[in-house]
Amino acid sequence: MDPTVSKKQACFPIRVVMEMTNLTARQIRYYEEQGLIKPARNDGNQRMFSLEDIERFRLIKSYIERGINVAGIKTILATNVRDS
Repeated sequence: MDPTVSKKQACFPIRVVMEMTNLTARQIRYYEEQGLIKPARNDGNQRMFSLEDIERFRLIKSYIERGINVAGIKTILATNVRDS
């Protein structure tokens, strides 16, 4: 990976994110619909994700695996943002 790529730079299409996170396209779109993530869009309106987004997906996935529902995850993520 290019070392000059910022963690916030949206450069990964959904297919790559699926491989990096072991999430399905449906899960990724669902988390977007639920407001857990807001990907950038390219000129063709394709979702593009950053390294920060990928880290967030991994965090969401870990919460789901621990049995926390989407509403709980929203609360946790909102609290983390406030505390940062």
